[in-house]
Amino acid sequence: MNHDPLTSWFEERGYPVQLHCMGSSSIPLGWRVWCEGCEIAWRYDAPRVWIIMLRRTQQRRGLANPFAPLYLLATAAMTVLGPGSRLYGQVNTLVDSPLNDERLTRFYHRWTGASEVAPGWFELEASCVISLHQMRKQQKKV
Repeated sequence: MNHDPLTSWFEERGYPVQLHCMGSSSIPLGWRVWCEGCEIAWRYDAPRVWIIMLRRTQQRRGLANPFAPLYLLATAAMTVLGPGSRLYGQVNTLVDSPLNDERLTRFYHRWTGASEVAPGWFELEASCVISLHQMRKQQKKV
């Protein structure tokens, strides 16, 4: 599997990029990086950046934002692919997650303005993903 256009952006910022495979097999699905105790994997198939997986890799630590990697991926997409770049993925929480699918779905609608293009599948413009800090500032205005 060749590098996609986003891998260089991550590497230039000190994020080691690794191949992401299906389960424990050697079947490549995309690329992955670690950020703030979380792991995100994606695959670029123009015009979309598919979010393959987003999960914590470390215990919850205080108020750390588990969605920081999503914001990072959106920033990479905007910088490298330009305006109109889109992220696409399915909400599917893990069994041991404190979030359920319904709560996570509401969060994606509110935080990113994502549209549900099929049941459980979301598409969002990368430029609409905001940092947790920005989201909190918006909440204070309401």
